[in-house]
Amino acid sequence: MKKVLIIEDDRTIVEALADTFQFHDFEVVTAANGKDGYRFFTEQKPDLIILDIMLPGLDGYDICKKIRKEDQLIPIIMLTAKSQESDKLLGFELGADDYVTKPFSVKELVARVKAVLKRSVRGNQDEKDPKGELVKIGKAAINFKNFTIAREGIEYTLSPKECEILKLLVEHPGEVIDRNRIIDVVWGDEYFPSPRTIDNFILKLRNKIEEDPKNPVHILTAHGAGYKLKQ
Repeated sequence: MKKVLIIEDDRTIVEALADTFQFHDFEVVTAANGKDGYRFFTEQKPDLIILDIMLPGLDGYDICKKIRKEDQLIPIIMLTAKSQESDKLLGFELGADDYVTKPFSVKELVARVKAVLKRSVRGNQDEKDPKGELVKIGKAAINFKNFTIAREGIEYTLSPKECEILKLLVEHPGEVIDRNRIIDVVWGDEYFPSPRTIDNFILKLRNKIEEDPKNPVHILTAHGAGYKLKQ
């Protein structure tokens, strides 16, 4: 039985979600504030977290950052009334796997949870990484299992989405991968990020891999088409 941690201060929403997830054979743990939510993450070892952004004490962004310092694999779905692209982009940059805007359908959220768990790295960590665990791109050594990049004595951490995008490029070296394909593979049908979101993730990958991110030689832009990898 999968365990879901719901960090949400709206009691009505918590009760509705708890009843629904229990009906779908999930074990449910709930927290009404950020401090308790983070504590339950460390103590209860959930399989997935549903995280509201507007929380008393630690907000959802702060909790997401703290969790990602300890666990790069656990799926996180952010839940919020905010709907602006910049808010969603920040959530993804901090390592969220999905983003649901209130008001929402509880059935849709359950479907998203199941989809995220199905494609999560943790849920499929026994599968082989492309070309083995370690991949060299220029002077950078990428460890997909540990979500790290080592370059010139510095180790960088990959977010789950950064890891998935980089895997896609590594699996198709020299091939132009357009933004729609990246969205289909990395986000699926649950969320439709804008091209700006994809570009931002590419920029973050360049900052970790390229010696000169402003003049990349490995993660290249095919103008009007997408991106390709040159190792």
